[in-house]
Amino acid sequence: MLGQATPIKMVPVDAQLFEAVGYSDSARLMYIKFRNAPTQCFHGMPRFRYTGLMAAPRKDAYYNTYIKDRFLVKEAEPPKPV
Repeated sequence: MLGQATPIKMVPVDAQLFEAVGYSDSARLMYIKFRNAPTQCFHGMPRFRYTGLMAAPRKDAYYNTYIKDRFLVKEAEPPKPV
């Protein structure tokens, strides 16, 4: 997979739009496995955005405000389980 030098752990989350999130510090990539849609890979993602998303009580609202339409995004295969 592009830019995936180390395995990425997908963490289940409680959100309506998506079901799991993974992040690579070294590649600055964040993967989001959406419900009823393909997994998306967000490029150039700063760690603080990933940390903010994971800490947000309303993950869908955080995603819509700080991530959606703000980063280069491509459809991707979900990372292999660690």
